[in-house]
Amino acid sequence: MRVAVVGAGIFGITTAVRLDSIGYDVALYERHRRILSAASGINQYRVHRGYHYPRSSETGRYLLDTVSRFEDEYGDLLTEADRHLYAIAANGSLTTADQFLQFLDRHRLEYRLVEDERVRASEIELLVEVTERLLDPHRLAVACRERLERSRIQLHLGVEATESSTADFDRVVVCGYATASSFFDLNPGLGQVSQFEVCEKPVVKMPPHFGRPSIVVLDGPFMCIDPVGRSEYFVMGNVTHAIHATNVGLRPVVPDHLAPLLDTGVVPAPRASRFDSFVASGSRYIPAMAEAEHVGSMFTTRTVLPDLERTDARPTIVHAVDDRIVSVFAGKLATCVDAADRVARLLER
Repeated sequence: MRVAVVGAGIFGITTAVRLDSIGYDVALYERHRRILSAASGINQYRVHRGYHYPRSSETGRYLLDTVSRFEDEYGDLLTEADRHLYAIAANGSLTTADQFLQFLDRHRLEYRLVEDERVRASEIELLVEVTERLLDPHRLAVACRERLERSRIQLHLGVEATESSTADFDRVVVCGYATASSFFDLNPGLGQVSQFEVCEKPVVKMPPHFGRPSIVVLDGPFMCIDPVGRSEYFVMGNVTHAIHATNVGLRPVVPDHLAPLLDTGVVPAPRASRFDSFVASGSRYIPAMAEAEHVGSMFTTRTVLPDLERTDARPTIVHAVDDRIVSVFAGKLATCVDAADRVARLLER
């Protein structure tokens, strides 16, 4: 059987390698000129175990159930922070400290109550150290290229696959966000209505005394900061300031001034950056952020299902669009191995 996999992010690559190992004749299409160039390469690089989703027990349980399979396949690419910390803000949090602890206990997520001088105690209700790991994006890119080179997969970079250009394939597996929106141009009725968000991820150097922690402040319009692989850099996230534009529909609507910045890696000193807002907001909880040196920012399009603000759920959905096309709506990156196995089972049936 000839199978086209559309999108060479971590979901597309993992799926293509899985199908190749079974014996399918696989072609992998990526509209950018390099793999892992969009959301798979521009994120917080955190391998979620469920801690981040206290308002969605389903997401928390799914992440916990699938992360071990991700670690089995990509474990040699993971790194550690000196501490993985989750904090509940004292004011404005959608989850209280008691609710968060109940969530952790219910799902048997490991934690211990701690104090840490890098987090301002007066601004948080709870601080816990957890068991979590980080993905090294540079080593991931190298490993994925090597996997593709060792396989029989035909890799087509800089080629945007469409329904018409993949008509000769027996099956098509559409992986990724913006990839899916463009693939279904000929038949929009098959597309997934989504909430698209044009996001900024500032890359910074922190002062030496800061060390290498991964810190998340929950649960509301707050922020996080994580080391980038084994480098000296950190990447910042912010629930509010990171989102430059948002729309609900079949494809993202990207403002003209942001379009040239998308999926191009770290852009030094972009005029569109909201770095000052990241710092002003984040230093309230993590004082050392006021000393952060802005190296540049990465921009990409993130996609979530609409109308899930109440639970903040992040499902990974694998379904047969029709008798020929399978769609993978990617949730958190650690679910990619499970998604690839689900695709394989669908094709085998």
